[in-house]
Amino acid sequence: MKSDNKYNTYICFITICALIVSLFLLLPGCSSGIEVKLYFAQYEDNQSFLQPETRTVETGDDIYRSVVEELVKGPESEQLYPTLPSNTLVYSVKSDNGLAIADFSKELITNFEEIPHSSTTEMLAIYSIVNTLTEFDEIERVRITIEGKQNGEVDGLFVEDFWGHVGIYEDFTRNEDIMEKGTIE
Repeated sequence: MKSDNKYNTYICFITICALIVSLFLLLPGCSSGIEVKLYFAQYEDNQSFLQPETRTVETGDDIYRSVVEELVKGPESEQLYPTLPSNTLVYSVKSDNGLAIADFSKELITNFEEIPHSSTTEMLAIYSIVNTLTEFDEIERVRITIEGKQNGEVDGLFVEDFWGHVGIYEDFTRNEDIMEKGTIE
């Protein structure tokens, strides 16, 4: 009897280990990613414009948010520069009827240290978000909100002014011109 218990325990242990190993071998096949284009700044010959960087992003319940979070992380290429402060949180990106509403934490407009706020960097920041999201066929327009607000104040700054030059008073559509060298000076 005693040896049967040891044998059963041994078989049970081996079976559990085999199941665990099988599970780990199957998991990578369960996750899938998609290739997306993220738009970052490029500075060349005293000119500024957006350039795409292709990245694989894991698909999940909230692919739009995942893509914008990748944008916040910044570029992998050394030739490109971030357009958004790295401490910015992406609260949500909701899409309905062609409009994506991307809601960010206040750091997007209150962090002045990481990315200088100018009319050029503001255009690059706004359209890096817009052009990245409009890579999805179902998204035609993008609205940017801060802390859930489209206007009003956050930490003494008016949300709709964004960085104080261009502003986010309207919904934005894709801008192909900003991706050509010499379009922003």
